Amino acid sequence: MAIAENINFASLNIKSGHLEVRLAENNMEIDAAQALRYKVFFEEMDAVSNANQKKLKRDIDLYDHFFDHILVIDHKISGKIHKKVVGTYRLNRGLKKNKFYTSDEFDITKLIKYKGDILELGRSCVNKDYRNGNTMQMLWRFIAQYVIKYNIDIMFGCASFPGIEHQLYSKTFSYMYKKYLAPENIRPVALANKRIPLNSVTNENLTFKQFLSSIPPLIKGYIRLGAFIGDGAVIDAEFNTVDVCIVLPTKKVSSRYMEHYERK
Repeated sequence: MAIAENINFASLNIKSGHLEVRLAENNMEIDAAQALRYKVFFEEMDAVSNANQKKLKRDIDLYDHFFDHILVIDHKISGKIHKKVVGTYRLNRGLKKNKFYTSDEFDITKLIKYKGDILELGRSCVNKDYRNGNTMQMLWRFIAQYVIKYNIDIMFGCASFPGIEHQLYSKTFSYMYKKYLAPENIRPVALANKRIPLNSVTNENLTFKQFLSSIPPLIKGYIRLGAFIGDGAVIDAEFNTVDVCIVLPTKKVSSRYMEHYERK
């Protein structure tokens, strides 16, 4: 039986049972998101922390206080907000010019110059006990609200493959390059000094089913929503990942996320 949802466009808020999705409203709530990110990225996924991150047990960078932070809050959990935050996503509309995390790895000049409004997505993580379809559906429904509210035309951001041995993904990368390369006018390109070519295998021989099984769940979700990828990949040694750049025109987002809320 489906759980009834209450949606408030004015305050950008979704409630489903004991879960609520909304934006962080103060520094304490941003800190709660940083704590969850540290737990997932550094303790669970073996990212390499610097001294300050390790001391504070927070995933902190220079971008956090420029951006919006989506929180998934479980009100069934008692205690302070740090215990209640079980999911997060970071959103950047570029209000601070040239403050884009993605630009550390990719040349996104074409996106920055795009005439429409753009939105950078990043730092997505969910507590392992909440990694299910319902949590991700709620996150994407919230993002759909945000996109409509701010008239976003294109979403983009880094998405990761685990580990830094990029050769393991050669066939997958070549399939992505052949099938999902972003149109040239909005195509990010990996920075020259970091770039790993995606088209190193001329005949990858993957079926679509095999391709889907070879990519992480988050990237699979983006692909199913209609995403493209940029040209090239980049090794992120700090996070022990190989990153690609996702480009997602909002007009391609599945109608179950967008048209439903436009009707509302």
